[in-house]
Amino acid sequence: MIVITECFWMGLRHVFGDKPVPSILDFLMVHRQWDYPLSAIAEATGVSYRTLQAAVPLLVKRGMLKETRAVAKAKMYAINFDSPAVRKLHAFAVECDYEFGKREAKEGRVARAVLQPVRA
Repeated sequence: MIVITECFWMGLRHVFGDKPVPSILDFLMVHRQWDYPLSAIAEATGVSYRTLQAAVPLLVKRGMLKETRAVAKAKMYAINFDSPAVRKLHAFAVECDYEFGKREAKEGRVARAVLQPVRA
């Protein structure tokens, strides 16, 4: 299993700040090829394990995340791209990233910016 220890900011956190749900969704959207246990999500996002224990089941119930498998006693979770809401949220996050990157480049705070949005 690959564990990402650094979570790069994505669109939802640019808009909603460093809150638990945007952090969880951003991390899992960026790393959508893999599934993760709560402990890895906590480490990568900085969201406490206790908060994840409350938030992740709600996101699963709403269809935004899916439980993919179990490894020993750990349940693994991934973003649910089969959900139309998740696809729209991803498009919104990408557009926010695009706007944020343009603003940062215009203000000279980034050395290099890609100014073409990527469509999923």
